[in-house]
Amino acid sequence: MKRLVTRRCGGKALCDLLVVVVLVPLLGVTFFACQTRCGGNSTRIKCASNLRQIGQAIQLYANENHGEYPRTRFDPATVSSPKWGTGASTTQPFAPDGPQPNDVTAALFLLLRTQDITAEVFTCPESNAEKWDFGGSNKTALDWSNWNGTAGIQQNLSYSFENPYPTEAAVKSGWVLNTGTISADYAVAADMNPGTNVTNAPSDAQNVLQVKTSSTSSQLRGANSPNHDRDGQNVLYGDGHVTFEQNPFVGVKGDNIYTSQSGKIADAPQDVSDSVLLPTAP
Repeated sequence: MKRLVTRRCGGKALCDLLVVVVLVPLLGVTFFACQTRCGGNSTRIKCASNLRQIGQAIQLYANENHGEYPRTRFDPATVSSPKWGTGASTTQPFAPDGPQPNDVTAALFLLLRTQDITAEVFTCPESNAEKWDFGGSNKTALDWSNWNGTAGIQQNLSYSFENPYPTEAAVKSGWVLNTGTISADYAVAADMNPGTNVTNAPSDAQNVLQVKTSSTSSQLRGANSPNHDRDGQNVLYGDGHVTFEQNPFVGVKGDNIYTSQSGKIADAPQDVSDSVLLPTAP
């Protein structure tokens, strides 16, 4: 009678090696899928952290300035034409040769000049913006009064700030941008306003002026910030909390945070519930 012989693995090491050969590729695929799925969330969280830090810097600035949010020179006669990126190379943001009146980014830049906050905080990790070195190792924010024009904004700023230069009608309605008046659900800052730029948006997307609350989710994506592949935007609210929102209709009473209530993008707040976050993406 023939004896049945069972071959064992040539030692435990060979069996272990076979297990490794089979499992490692599977684990690699699983890890890659997780990284792809979770990577966007981690950068989104970092972006939200940036906005919280900006909110804290705004609060500290307000504490030092009678509760008022930052802003530079204000001209009520020209509020319908807000500016950004002007007068950057001057060192005195309130001087006549500094930023032009009603410059939104100059107001935001005051945080870099007066608070313990770095230029890196103003760059979303999912945007193409990079930390500004202010022109060299021996330069600081005090050598500037603003982000340096359209190119500087494109390269070094990822966020839009509430336009702090209101219309007369907004003031009469009770609009005041300070810590004692602003409501908890008022949008103060967010990933950059997309403007009318629909680059990399879905083929049937509409821009920020065309969408409505009844628009399809694909159309609404065209009105989202370009920072997060148009999936949505992080929004900083008046009470300091930050939420990732999937469309721009998230301000007070469902206000579109990227337009004024007059239906314009580059405009001033029209009433107490009107958020207008600027600048727009180049």
